[in-house]
This record gives sequence, C-alpha cells and structure tokens, in this order.
Amino acid sequence: MAAGTGSGGYVAEIPELIAGSPVSAPPGSVTGKPAVDAGREDLTVFFTIGVIVDVLLVTAFLIWAVGQWRRKK
Repeated sequence: MAAGTGSGGYVAEIPELIAGSPVSAPPGSVTGKPAVDAGREDLTVFFTIGVIVDVLLVTAFLIWAVGQWRRKK
C-alpha cells in the first residue's frame, strides 16, 4: 500500500477537511455564513410560529372543554 492511502486504495486524508484550512461559503450564499448558521434563523421562525399555533389550539380547547363542563352541570 502506498503512503496516505487506506484499504482499497482510497486516499485517507482530504485536504479540505484538514484542521486549519479555511472554509468557504456554500454556493449561492450571500452572507458568507456556513449553511448551518443560516438554516437556524429559518428554523427559529418556523418553531416560533409552531409554538404560537400550539398555544392557541390548547387555549381554544380549554375554553371549549370548560364550556361543555359547565353545560352539563
């Protein structure tokens, strides 16, 4: 086996993945942020809207349930 190769002849190290090498922005990225950071902003808005909808649904259910409970008494 040649130096720097693993089993099957594949190169064991990829220069872009070596620690200390600069990381470029993903293609199409305007801000130059890594894709993970840019995606978190979108997910935060998504989950915030989801929590608001959940709170509204639980509140509506509780109002309905109390109304039904009072009607039966």
